[in-house]
Amino acid sequence: MKLLLVRSTLISALLATPALAATVGVGASIGTLGLGLSLTVPIVPRLVDGRMIVNGGQITTYRTTDGLDYRARARFRNAALLADYYPFHGLFHLTGGVYYDDNRVNLTAIPVNGTYTLNGFSVPASQVGPVTGVVSYNRFAPYLGLGWSNGARRRPGFAFGVDLGVMWDRPTTTLTAPGAASNPQLAAELAGVRAQIEANANRLKAYPVASLALGYRF
Repeated sequence: MKLLLVRSTLISALLATPALAATVGVGASIGTLGLGLSLTVPIVPRLVDGRMIVNGGQITTYRTTDGLDYRARARFRNAALLADYYPFHGLFHLTGGVYYDDNRVNLTAIPVNGTYTLNGFSVPASQVGPVTGVVSYNRFAPYLGLGWSNGARRRPGFAFGVDLGVMWDRPTTTLTAPGAASNPQLAAELAGVRAQIEANANRLKAYPVASLALGYRF
C-alpha cells in the first residue's frame, strides 16, 4: 500500500512538472558582437532563465589617427553566461551576467606614396618597416541589459529574442614599428598615436550590445 502511494505521488509530481526537454531553446543571432549561437534553459519557470551564448565574426574598417592611415580589423570572439529575469511573467526581461571577452582589433598602418605621416612628422616607409598594433581587452566583462524573448517558454515552437545592453571592458593598445628602435623621434610620435588610438577605444569601454535572435523551443 505504501509503495503504491509513493508511486502515485511520484507520477503526479512528474505530470505536474514541465519536462525540461520541452523548455530548452536554441537560437542563432546577429548583433554588435558578431554572429551567435545560444542555449536557453529555465531556472525558475516564467521568472528566471539561464542563457549561454557564443559569438564570432570579423569587420574591417579604415581609419586615420593623427595623420597615420591604417586598417582596423575587428575580430569578435566572445562567450556569455547570462540570467534573464522576467518581472511581469511575460516576454520582457532584465538581464545580468558576464562575458568572456577575447575580442581584439588588429591594426596595420598603410603608407601613402611610400611615406608614413604621424602628427606631421613624415618618414619613408623603408626606414620604418611594418607598423602594426593590437587593441585587446580584459578577459571578463560584466553585462547589464534588457530585452524581449520567449526562448524557454513551456510549449515547443519557434522562439525569438531581442537584447539591448552594455558590456563594460577596458582596452589596451600596442603600436610598434621596427624602425622606431633607432629613431627616437619616430618612437615618440608612434607613442603619441598609440595613446590617441587607445583614448578613442576607451570611449567604447561601455560597449553597446544589441542583438536579434531566432530559434526553436524543444
